Amino acid sequence: MTENAETLVRDYEERRITRRQLVATLAALMVAPEAASAAQTAPVARAQTLNHVSIGVSDVERSAEFYQRLLGLEIVSRPGNGGINLGLRDGFLGLYSIAGSVGRPHHFCLGVEDYDPDAIAERLGRVGIEARVDTNPNNRTSGGDQLYFADPDGASVQLGANGYMG
Repeated sequence: MTENAETLVRDYEERRITRRQLVATLAALMVAPEAASAAQTAPVARAQTLNHVSIGVSDVERSAEFYQRLLGLEIVSRPGNGGINLGLRDGFLGLYSIAGSVGRPHHFCLGVEDYDPDAIAERLGRVGIEARVDTNPNNRTSGGDQLYFADPDGASVQLGANGYMG
């Protein structure tokens, strides 16, 4: 119980939960452990933006030229894994050669406050969601490690820092 209280206080101090959420959850901890876990409603991270959508394409260069010509998008990054990211005002469109995803979104990324992939993965684990942190530098040109998890229907969700550009 002490560890849970310390985690809650840290989450409050780091502005991940409100004072009301802190007090309610601490009160629930005093009542019963089962009630405490049900009362933990603090988000694991605060999403602010739709950072990007990555789609599978059969020919990355051809698709990039298509979107550049048709919509005036410009290349903002070329990760070492062969993809191309085309800039939008607050994010980007990722084009990647991904088997089984051609013509469909592969994943979407939400930009979050205070992005710390290891800390967020730990908080996801506490609520029963398995997260994967990708540390491979070839998969990005900026923004540090990448965090992925699946939603209840199996959609691949990525979290990243606000302003991450691939």
